Amino acid sequence: MLRRNPTRIELKLIDIEKEYEVMKKERENQQNMASTSTDTPTTSKTKTDLIHERIGYDPKPKISSTKCHIVN
Repeated sequence: MLRRNPTRIELKLIDIEKEYEVMKKERENQQNMASTSTDTPTTSKTKTDLIHERIGYDPKPKISSTKCHIVN
């Protein structure tokens, strides 16, 4: 296997400005979406609820659908 010399990656000011503009537009869009959806009722979730939602934990007990039937 041939070893290649490392290449230099240069970050230019123009690239940073473009990325900043894209991020700024996305943030404005999100704020506009949030402001238009204020007519829906919001529920305040606790910190533990947010953590459970993020990791996919559902603390509600699952109902068992299997029942024991005795057949004579």
